[in-house]
Amino acid sequence: MRNGYEIILTSGGREKARQTRRYQLTVIDILADYIRFRCESVTGLDPPAEPAILLRECNRIVGSMFVIFDGSVELMTLTLLSTSASRQHALLLYPVFENVLTAGMGRPDYDTVPGYVRMLLCFKRWKSLASGRDEKATIDAHAIRLLPGRCPSVRRASDLCFLRLLPPVPPGQRTAETRHLLVNDLFALEHCIAQFQRHHRRTAIGMCGPDESSARQQDRGDNSSIHQRTLVSVQACVGR
Repeated sequence: MRNGYEIILTSGGREKARQTRRYQLTVIDILADYIRFRCESVTGLDPPAEPAILLRECNRIVGSMFVIFDGSVELMTLTLLSTSASRQHALLLYPVFENVLTAGMGRPDYDTVPGYVRMLLCFKRWKSLASGRDEKATIDAHAIRLLPGRCPSVRRASDLCFLRLLPPVPPGQRTAETRHLLVNDLFALEHCIAQFQRHHRRTAIGMCGPDESSARQQDRGDNSSIHQRTLVSVQACVGR
């Protein structure tokens, strides 16, 4: 049986992890707003922005995410899912998705159910921004090379809510589940992304622990001050 000191250390570590995730989620929300603002500013120009301007904005956005998140694939792709993927912003969003999803993946986590579902949704959203059949086929091919052939096995109870987001796959397609989910429109993408984000926030902050309710109460009081402090830090990084 653990002694009282060990219990305190464990509880303190859990709370520190919760605070870190809360901070990361706040940064993601701010960056998503920033990306939306830049998309509206650049794609709304008349005459349309030159390719060099779009490239510069793309590099600025991707570079900011990489610096702020220290190259974390998870946090960068969570930011992509938090952006508003309007087709009218595709001129800027498409290369942003391309840069993030085709860059060398450091410490990928798509061997877990949440990581796999997150990456699958990112590729599906990138694909939704493509206009040509060849572009969509290229995105599918890259995703199939990167992701495992099928969804990983469940490791913990919290994986189940993410697994349920995926539609059932016919028995004959199970060995090629990833390809089947990519090339077919089997679910409402934006609804699925919203559900994924809800599950992710609940599991990331709540941790499904016994003190989840008290953590949520604390969230209400801390969220505003955390958001304001984080906004200052993010603005410094992106140079607004």
